[in-house]
Amino acid sequence: MEKAAAYATSALIVGFGLWILIAGLSSSAPALWICAALIPIAIGLLSAFGPK
Repeated sequence: MEKAAAYATSALIVGFGLWILIAGLSSSAPALWICAALIPIAIGLLSAFGPK
């Protein structure tokens, strides 16, 4: 159960980053928002698949 909660948290972090990415594509400065979205996406992927 603990592992499932950890993966769910990681998925939520990645989902938040994807939400920023999608919302940023329609903004006036998409490159800035794409760079900002990469941070939570990278953190979520690292926490899900990184070293234990």
